[in-house]
Amino acid sequence: MATLGQLAKIALFSGSMAATGNVIVQSFMLWSEQTTPAVVVDSNSSMVDRKAPAPSYDLVQTLRFFSYGVAFTPISYRWHAFLNARFPMADLVAGSLKQRAPAPSSSKALLSQNTSAVLKRLAVDQTVFAPVATLAFVGGMGAMEGLSRNELAERLRVQYPAVLLAGYMLWPAAQLINFSLVPLAYRIPFSSTVSLVWHTYLSWTNTRTKPNSVLSQQIAQAT
Repeated sequence: MATLGQLAKIALFSGSMAATGNVIVQSFMLWSEQTTPAVVVDSNSSMVDRKAPAPSYDLVQTLRFFSYGVAFTPISYRWHAFLNARFPMADLVAGSLKQRAPAPSSSKALLSQNTSAVLKRLAVDQTVFAPVATLAFVGGMGAMEGLSRNELAERLRVQYPAVLLAGYMLWPAAQLINFSLVPLAYRIPFSSTVSLVWHTYLSWTNTRTKPNSVLSQQIAQAT
């Protein structure tokens, strides 16, 4: 098990990866806005008479992603520790487990035992933890944005299924490597490195699913 200091370092690393994904998305969107003709808003006619305000970088949004990455790390680490204890493996990677299952007498039996443990970890992780983690992200980010109950419900309705489905296209393969080859103390950093791509996607979906009230406010400011 990681010490408190090690867990703090892991949490900061995870938060940094989440924040970096958001930086990538915001930077791309700002670049895209600058290279696309400005949208003009005129509520009275079809004539162009006023440009929408230029977009700016949202530092608070990046801090929200950083905070989420840090806050969720202890939960994720405890989950990995639970899987580690619940489905033990024989000596596959030196130092990967403090408590190992008794080693079978043959290499064929050893491989079979480890394969079974990895597949069980993967199945439980993707059927139990993945839906909960997705709900925590969508709900947590919505709460930090100050969404109302109705707006949060709409965010969950729109974003949750898409994010969960996208996660199933990435995480089973990543976790298969993580559970079978990576020592427990390094599983969260490994996941966080993979999550640079994942949080880039999450940031993109989170930005695209702004509540209608926020969009209405932006249009109102431009008129």
